[in-house]
Amino acid sequence: MSMALSYTLITARSTFRNTRFIMFTVALPVVMYLLFNNLYGNQTEGGMNVGAYLMVSMAAYGGIGATINAGARIAIERQTGWNRQLRLSALSARGYLFAKAAVAMLVALPAIVLVFLAGVVFGSADLTLGQWLGCGLALWISLIPFGILGLVIGFVASVDSAQPLTMLTYMALAILGGLWFPVSQFPTFLQHVAKALPSYWAAQIAREPLAHQAIPMTGVLVLAAWAVGLGLVAMAAYRRSGRKA
Repeated sequence: MSMALSYTLITARSTFRNTRFIMFTVALPVVMYLLFNNLYGNQTEGGMNVGAYLMVSMAAYGGIGATINAGARIAIERQTGWNRQLRLSALSARGYLFAKAAVAMLVALPAIVLVFLAGVVFGSADLTLGQWLGCGLALWISLIPFGILGLVIGFVASVDSAQPLTMLTYMALAILGGLWFPVSQFPTFLQHVAKALPSYWAAQIAREPLAHQAIPMTGVLVLAAWAVGLGLVAMAAYRRSGRKA
């Protein structure tokens, strides 16, 4: 475990030093929030401030992108041979996967915090301190499946295909999960699809503190199922990539 923690710190430091990566995962959701908030932020829908709703949606959008992209960078390590060297060390497979997932969660924090900060400074989100903290913490914990999803992509994709596959997956989860458009505007079939996706529930759970409502257990179970399922796939993909190496 101590080796896993050391590797987590080393990898986190390396990731945060990648300015282009951090700017891409942080700047885009902030810009999109400011754009949407300027258009719709002063409206109210169902007793909920639309500006706050948009803030959570764009924070979820940024957090999901950060976690998936962080994990998918494993494809680069596989090409350079760094992944093979780690397999020869005392770092266990579980320790390695834990470290990568932990780094993905850490990378998501700037995206969430800066979108929330934009909501305070430029937006119309008027929340109590408890709501700010509740929304942020609920969203951050809900990103666990996406960090694992990034690992899966990093192990199964090549360097050339990792980025387009990541972007395709990222955009599909964002759009079908209702982060850009309310799910209520979707056709009935797509509404059912959305409610089976982790992106829908990550945002939905994070919005519950806005209305002072309890976190839906359905959403927790869906996220847990995705995390467990993707975790098993990630372990299998890790072993398979090792045999190829």
